[in-house]
Amino acid sequence: MRLAKLLVTSALSLGLFSAAAYAQDAVPLFGDSTPEIINPARSVNQLISRGKYKDALELADKELATNPQNLNLRFLRGVIFADTNRTEEAKTVFEQLTREYPEVAEPYNNLAVIYASEGNLGYAQKLLERAIQNGAMNATTYQNLGDIYQAKALQMFEKSSRLNPKNATLKKKIKALKEIDE
Repeated sequence: MRLAKLLVTSALSLGLFSAAAYAQDAVPLFGDSTPEIINPARSVNQLISRGKYKDALELADKELATNPQNLNLRFLRGVIFADTNRTEEAKTVFEQLTREYPEVAEPYNNLAVIYASEGNLGYAQKLLERAIQNGAMNATTYQNLGDIYQAKALQMFEKSSRLNPKNATLKKKIKALKEIDE
């Protein structure tokens, strides 16, 4: 389905799901902006951006053993799992983060991308709407929700078109929505 690719692409391009975007910053993903002499999250980000997922996961796990509540590292573990197609583990990480930190948008967005890529648009929509209700919103949350609405509209127009294949208006709408994805 095109939506899954659209959501993942938009999320990665905005840098909210990609550790590479944080690799240049000494600032942690969330909260404290005090630079550290040794910043484990930054090191994990750099490893992820170089495609060294095994090393990144090992470092994250090592650091989490001494500080299990480190939100940045826990989030990055989820990113590693998602990037390496360990979807169920990624879901577990992001679901736990949404329960513990309902005010943080990124875990909702990542979880919604995963569910949308599996074709579960309804649940992806609910996650993004819950993020907004909890105040865990950012531009990506709204963009992803718009992408969900667009994909659902396309699905409905295509179903309607199958029932009424001669409807020129439906064909125009389908074409217009597909052109947005290109």
